[in-house]
Amino acid sequence: MNKRNVIYNALITGCLGLLVVIGGTFFYENNIGGVKDAILQPINQHERSLANKKSRLDKTEVTTIKKMVMRNAVKGLKKQGFVAIPSQNILLPIYNDAYSDKGLNAGANYANHSETDPTGEDEPVMGKGNYGLAAHNFNDGRTGFSALQQSINHDNPYLVNGKLKGSSWMNDTTVLMANEYGIYRYMVTGQETVESSQVAILNPTVQPELTIISCLFPSTQYRIITHAHLVKSYAWQEAPKSDISEFNLKIRSTNARVNWWNPGIEEGVNGDAGGTK
Repeated sequence: MNKRNVIYNALITGCLGLLVVIGGTFFYENNIGGVKDAILQPINQHERSLANKKSRLDKTEVTTIKKMVMRNAVKGLKKQGFVAIPSQNILLPIYNDAYSDKGLNAGANYANHSETDPTGEDEPVMGKGNYGLAAHNFNDGRTGFSALQQSINHDNPYLVNGKLKGSSWMNDTTVLMANEYGIYRYMVTGQETVESSQVAILNPTVQPELTIISCLFPSTQYRIITHAHLVKSYAWQEAPKSDISEFNLKIRSTNARVNWWNPGIEEGVNGDAGGTK
């Protein structure tokens, strides 16, 4: 084989390799055939397993974890606490402004503009009434509330033939909320899809409820609403160690930010570790 043929074959091989990489990236980023869902699941499980092992060996005091949870890490916002959805590797700070980019780019925020309180005068209280909670869906299955969408970048099962539907895939999933007073355990009861203008979902309720709001992708004019009800609340010193450990920012990674959208420092071990780094 002469030198010209060698160069020609090398170019062909390189071009084919590049096409494979580009095609694979396209399939992955658009989650064609659910490939991204399938890849992320074992990655998330592995990351969680490692964090759980570290947590079992960690000796951080409860009072220290509480201080990390309530540390006001973003100027101009008021820290409300943290939310954890362990099965989805979600751990986000909760701030007080779901209606600004600054608030949503910092993590989760309480949302309280309802039909009965259109200007949001009443501050929601964890463990009481209807607590609205909103965060970005970055359409990546990991950041913000992205992991609450059943399949990345797929409207199904939330939007089918132009009709708004729901999903039960997260039913019975545990959601933990923490503030200065303690930890609140909620259980998911279902998901529904609503128009972005639908604020009745935040109306007051008699029973303690949690209403989680995130966008649907790619049809961003709709919202995925994840409903949960309160199961149990604990003072910090009375809470199960397993629940407390979910908020140990020296061990757990938070998932509020992506560099290309809202660069900044995470509050978990993947950032400043609750202010301890």
